[in-house]
Amino acid sequence: MNLRRNTLWNLAGGAVPLIAAAALVPFMLHRLGGSAFGVLTLIWSIVGYFSLFDMGIGRALTYELSKLAAKNNHYEISLMLKAGLSLTFFTGILGGLIMLMVSPYLVIDWLKIEPALQQDAILAFKITAIGVVFTTMTSGLRGALEGLNRFAESNLNKMILGAGMFALPALSMVVHGNHLWIITLYLVFIRFIMMLAALLQLRNYFISSTLGLIKSRFKVLLNYGGWMTVTGIVGPLMVYGDRFFVSATVGAHLLPFYSIPQEGLFRLFIIPSALCGALFPQFAALNMRNVAVIYQRNYKRVAVVMLGVCLLTAVLIYPVLAWWISTQFAQKALAIALILLVGVWLTSMATVPYALLHAKGHVKLTALFHVFELMLYVVVLWWLTQRWGLVGAAIAWAGRSALDLILLHLAANKLLRVSYAKN
Repeated sequence: MNLRRNTLWNLAGGAVPLIAAAALVPFMLHRLGGSAFGVLTLIWSIVGYFSLFDMGIGRALTYELSKLAAKNNHYEISLMLKAGLSLTFFTGILGGLIMLMVSPYLVIDWLKIEPALQQDAILAFKITAIGVVFTTMTSGLRGALEGLNRFAESNLNKMILGAGMFALPALSMVVHGNHLWIITLYLVFIRFIMMLAALLQLRNYFISSTLGLIKSRFKVLLNYGGWMTVTGIVGPLMVYGDRFFVSATVGAHLLPFYSIPQEGLFRLFIIPSALCGALFPQFAALNMRNVAVIYQRNYKRVAVVMLGVCLLTAVLIYPVLAWWISTQFAQKALAIALILLVGVWLTSMATVPYALLHAKGHVKLTALFHVFELMLYVVVLWWLTQRWGLVGAAIAWAGRSALDLILLHLAANKLLRVSYAKN
């Protein structure tokens, strides 16, 4: 495995969507207006969040296939891959049905979307439900590609998909007007195309095998994936769920002042995510003595690099927002962005112990951490948002990030100490 090459591919995979967002978000905000654009950000969040319905299988495939690839067991890889894709297909259908049922209640009763937009939003959310199947399948396929050390293909797919998530809505507005349901059709279409592309990239692993042998691998994936599902549900709620809470509390028309800087700042995660995505297969395949050296070196590297990145961003964020959107927008969003930036730095560091714990199979522990954090976070988020509005929501998110880092870092250090003592 080439850590540097895979990290660079991961960086490219995250950078292209960032460039597309920077180029097209101002146009879409101006074209749609604050309320409709707020709904679009919720649709983006749902499309991403419902990858949780892969039930952790994508990450489980990375974990299992990275071990099988080291042994060059082609037939066993085929069985595990087909088992994983079968599971993500059925869980995707389940997720789509749930989304289909809750769409009207979500739009009318919870999100405070303007009456003039409600019917368009309901139809858009129902179309999103169709895309859940493609989202879960794509998640499983990406996990398989990374487990097989095929980061180039995985990130080429990510670049096209990420750019398409911004370029196609803009195209839809130009061609069809400001109809959210048509924009959502474009988003579902790009998900479908990229799912087919990933299936073609893995076609050599689809070897003939019996259904019984495929089903026998379900338990292996679900044992790992079950706790990953808990993290998959809870984790995105703590990262993106505040948007729905903010919309319900202060209204969708104010959401862009929170969601736009949040979306932009979250793109900084491409740096630690690129490194940790490449580290994960190494952590899974190596013994703990070698892992300890790699872990300590890269934890310090992420902390220092991301501190520099976040400080530079803090200096640039006001002029960038003023130039990118407007001076008025920058003035209202600045305090929110600076608070979120603290959370971004803390979360960046947390990606390293998180990758280590998952690579060594400790998914239950991180899931329990996240359940505890969510219970505390919901209470604090509600109280601070009621008290200070969008700024309060940002403070709650940064505080949750600090707690997450402390718990994950302590757990990772304990794992390394215990393993070193045994050896």
